[in-house]
Amino acid sequence: MITFVEHKNINKQKWDTCIGNSSNTSIFVYSWYLDIVSENWSALILNDYEAVFPIVSKSKYKISYLYQPYFTRYFGVYFQLRFDEKIVNEFINAILEKYKYIDICLHESNITKNNELEIKNRKFQSLDLKFPYVTIQKSYSENAKRNVKKAVKASLKVEQDISPEKIVSLFKTTKGGDLEIFNAKDYAVLINLMNYCIKNNKGQSFAVYDGDILCAAAFFMFNNNIFTYLKSGLTDEGKAKGAMYFLMDYFIKENSGNDYLLDFGGSSVESVAQFYKKFGAKDCVYLQIKKNKLPRLAKWIKKLKN
Repeated sequence: MITFVEHKNINKQKWDTCIGNSSNTSIFVYSWYLDIVSENWSALILNDYEAVFPIVSKSKYKISYLYQPYFTRYFGVYFQLRFDEKIVNEFINAILEKYKYIDICLHESNITKNNELEIKNRKFQSLDLKFPYVTIQKSYSENAKRNVKKAVKASLKVEQDISPEKIVSLFKTTKGGDLEIFNAKDYAVLINLMNYCIKNNKGQSFAVYDGDILCAAAFFMFNNNIFTYLKSGLTDEGKAKGAMYFLMDYFIKENSGNDYLLDFGGSSVESVAQFYKKFGAKDCVYLQIKKNKLPRLAKWIKKLKN
């Protein structure tokens, strides 16, 4: 039986065992990750943690709604035992009964069809690192190869273990200003997430310097043999000298030849996706699901707030 369980009643040891044993495991849904990005998450749980579905919700005007928090790509159903598409639909039906407004994404293994839902394909990009570096490099685009050579010619250098605060500061002053979606609390969550990963050997930072000047930085998380590219920053000078190409090439070179997968964090934005594909990354498709059964007045208020 699928049961809704409040945060205070979740057995996090059993939860993480289910996630760790799942064939579709994801760093985004471990209890420690959810605790950082959403303090009071809850869950749908099948029997004794045979399958789980994390729930992050808020309430406005006495209406509870389901949403995807920042710094997570998707949630969905995670099975400790055999994957079962029928049970995926049972979980989906359970959230449809409970919430009038839903806007979340599902792990790429979760496939569903439901007339109550608006379903949209979204993409992220990944690269298999099990091959030797010289083999992976052959799949680079000519543009990527030129930019790496440009960075080498400019004598850029890569250093590891830059502080999360410096990465977030670089992101804020470069990309953050354009996005205008994150507030001070969101940035604090991001720094907390990076620090937790570093402390628990689940993440590492990289920076590119032009002399003593920081021109690019990035943070990668690591879990279950998957590296996940979390956030980065790039100055105009670094862009002109191929700094981010240089950083990615360095990371790929350092980790190639092992049974790892590089998850680029992903984007359905074509220009961003094309950057990742220049390193040989391939598209992976997952689902965004939406439901809006709010009363007409609530829809109008929500529109004004957006």
